Amino acid sequence: MKKFITKPHLFFFYLIPVFLILGFVKRNVPIDVSISYIYYLINVDFWCYVSAVYFGLIGLNYLALNWANKSPQNILTILHILLQIIALLPYLYAIFNLDETGNLQTETLLGFDLNSLFLISFFLFLVSIFIHLINFLASLFLKRD
Repeated sequence: MKKFITKPHLFFFYLIPVFLILGFVKRNVPIDVSISYIYYLINVDFWCYVSAVYFGLIGLNYLALNWANKSPQNILTILHILLQIIALLPYLYAIFNLDETGNLQTETLLGFDLNSLFLISFFLFLVSIFIHLINFLASLFLKRD
């Protein structure tokens, strides 16, 4: 864990092949997303590839700090990684419980409704993005010896 705190780009670069492999495994599994009477049919592999690109960009941000000899703040880095993990757990649980037609086999996770967990997970994901931006910009612009 100490290695991920001192070099957080490794954590995010390790997530890229995980999501690429998951995208290949769940290639043609559809997800039906309904937003106010409009139904979107999106494949799981698309979201996995988008997630891999996102984690690659976050990893590049942390790697750029490493190249610039700037170190991110440890508290913000730990908080960012923990929030990312917590936000990813319902997402990964749902992907592994999808059948070939895109239906979830179970609608609950640890006794909680999966839809409410997705909503909480989404807000934690947004908070982790803001923490990452604060960490990146503060580390980049603060003068350190």
